[in-house]
Amino acid sequence: MESYPVEIAGILDTLGESISVSDTLTLTELDVGDEHFALTEPISFTVTLTNGGTGVVALGTVVANAVATCARCLIEFPLVIEADVDGYFVHPGDTENIPEEQDFAEIGAEGFVDILPEIMSALVLEAPFAPLHADDCAGICPECGADMNTEPCGCDEEPDSDNPFASLGDLLTAPAADED
Repeated sequence: MESYPVEIAGILDTLGESISVSDTLTLTELDVGDEHFALTEPISFTVTLTNGGTGVVALGTVVANAVATCARCLIEFPLVIEADVDGYFVHPGDTENIPEEQDFAEIGAEGFVDILPEIMSALVLEAPFAPLHADDCAGICPECGADMNTEPCGCDEEPDSDNPFASLGDLLTAPAADED
């Protein structure tokens, strides 16, 4: 799906007039950086577009049910992404009084706006960059690959003497020097 046009021509002449849109969109995936989320159901959203005088404000929510891969132990788990949608639409050429940091899109010539970019931006901003199936996930052993959440690691607990950071462990057990 490349766009989700909403006709707002009916609210453009009356300050404070609103139109609400509730729907679902069938998308199969969401990519955020290197993370891939498989969407298991259509995303659902509700967006209210209100004539604010200088432009049309879009506010709402979006919910996506996905399958993510835990960044520590690599198991797949269900994830619900809930996000706030916001957007601002102005008539073409009416951008002189808009603050420089304000994001906006233009209202189409026939009184339509595309709310899909705002919906997708909300999901991307809320999706985790390093999803975890649990906050206390122990991850996998870097030596043997065992899932530390389900089984003990069979690796030797002694630090590897070839590891350049192994000597840092001595700092934790060395007695503190007396300072005069």
